[in-house]
Amino acid sequence: MEPIPVPGPPKSAFDKNRRMSDLIKKQVEHFKHLEEKLAPEVRATLPQHRIVSEDDAARYIGPFTRLLRTGSAAAPAAKTPIAMPHRVPAKKKEKPLDLAAGAAPRSAKKPGPGKRPR
Repeated sequence: MEPIPVPGPPKSAFDKNRRMSDLIKKQVEHFKHLEEKLAPEVRATLPQHRIVSEDDAARYIGPFTRLLRTGSAAAPAAKTPIAMPHRVPAKKKEKPLDLAAGAAPRSAKKPGPGKRPR
């Protein structure tokens, strides 16, 4: 099957200074409502800035979503790769093959009577 080429978004699709859409405004309003119910020390971990543009909303929504998912608004630390020792796979013991062709033959089944007339 041939892959279907999908064009990427145009450069004009990304604009940090674009005003928020109604959908993003509603999401921010919902998060602000939830934020009011949080303890003051938890609220202090969230960004507190004026939210006007899509970039402002992204800088607020990201940490708030992280808080809801993990319990911490702080960005996760960068993961460092762990060097794994190279393992040589153990050799398997060879077993004699038990083939179906070498097995005892089954008794032949008789064909069924077919469909019954109604």
